[in-house]
Amino acid sequence: MSPGTKKPPVAPLVTSTVLAGFPSPAEQYVEEPLDLNELLVAHPAATFFVRAAGDSMTGAGIRPGDILVVDRSLEARDGAVVIASVDNEFTVKFLRKDAEGVRLEAANRRYKPIVFSEEMELRIFGVVTAVIHRFPHPAAAAPPRSPAPQPAASAPPRSPVPQPPASTPPRSLAPQPPVAGAAASLASGAP
Repeated sequence: MSPGTKKPPVAPLVTSTVLAGFPSPAEQYVEEPLDLNELLVAHPAATFFVRAAGDSMTGAGIRPGDILVVDRSLEARDGAVVIASVDNEFTVKFLRKDAEGVRLEAANRRYKPIVFSEEMELRIFGVVTAVIHRFPHPAAAAPPRSPAPQPAASAPPRSPVPQPPASTPPRSLAPQPPVAGAAASLASGAP
């Protein structure tokens, strides 16, 4: 932030936790303001945000339309949720590295793991460190408008959340070098 510019407003953080029951009025003490960048971004120069699409990671709490916080400075270790490019196709999956090799696993049983062979190219763009999920709320909805014309019967239903094309990476991404010989890298004892 340059000198003389105003810091964006931040919401306050209540010091007590919230139970999924009736709140106590005596616990309405407010702490310092909560800045989501300070909470979610450990390495600002190496962090970017990307919107999730698809349902392959719903078991990990990542839903279509969620915003993923991705840190490029972290080492992608076994079990990390990563943003990866597999033969130039972007995906978010669990990274698995073990005696069987390198693979990417979904958090949805309908999807098979992506197992790597020598001829496949894997690039890790970063480690997902947080997920921002917004709940739909009637008060946040736009004011009522006149009914829109009904789409033709042959038109596919529109998604309520616009999704970026899966093959288009964010412009600010700088990929790490490809994982050459993904299957062979574990044989040498590399994590």
